[in-house]
Amino acid sequence: MKISVIFAAVSVAVLSGPAFAFHPLITEDTVLLGRDVRQVTGGLEHTISEEGTDRYSTGATAKFSYGFWNKFNLLLTIPWEGWSSRGLSESGLGDALLEAKFQAGEKAGWILALKPGFSLPAGDEAKSLGAGKGGVWVYGIAGKTPGPWQFYLNAGYMLNRNSMDQRENIFKASAAAALRVLPGTLVTAELAAASNTDKNSPSHPVTSGLGLVWSPYPTLDLDAGVKFGLTRPAASLGLLAGITLRI
Repeated sequence: MKISVIFAAVSVAVLSGPAFAFHPLITEDTVLLGRDVRQVTGGLEHTISEEGTDRYSTGATAKFSYGFWNKFNLLLTIPWEGWSSRGLSESGLGDALLEAKFQAGEKAGWILALKPGFSLPAGDEAKSLGAGKGGVWVYGIAGKTPGPWQFYLNAGYMLNRNSMDQRENIFKASAAAALRVLPGTLVTAELAAASNTDKNSPSHPVTSGLGLVWSPYPTLDLDAGVKFGLTRPAASLGLLAGITLRI
């Protein structure tokens, strides 16, 4: 069986959609950078999948964000991905992501935002490092921050254009909460679900996650997290770490 088919679900799920937002969460927050503020986020993730043959993957992302206006940001994500299974392994550049994020309104204490984006097919599809075609998506975001709590809801659609006969219409949803337990320290939890890119699968990936974010300075965040797969198509375990710097 071709490598690109064996690992299609892994590569498409990791590389075709938006990267981490409020690291170490999948869920995007409603925070927007101010005008001319720049932000750089570096993230690492190691995942283990035990469905069928054991698979291991390690990815790294560099995300650059810029505040064009107080309520409009542009984001560029460059991923690196590596995987191994059955004695085979590959690594290299993945599909780059270009996104915009802007506030769309406010209602009953909830801030509403939109995040459209598209991917550039920079990854090698033959090595299962990319989808082979560019995808497009749009996410709706709602956020509320009462006192020490933060709550975020995401729902989105992705047109997963690919050359590996994967499902093209992908729907995603997630919910996350963060609690400030100490000055500069947040604990996070989330639940996320998405359509399975495998057309023949009767179930879809659902994950849960826990994280810790420490901000020793207003311009610096350090984070770590763990993800757990709740259904068979989801990776069994994921370990995450990241750093965010605002300039």
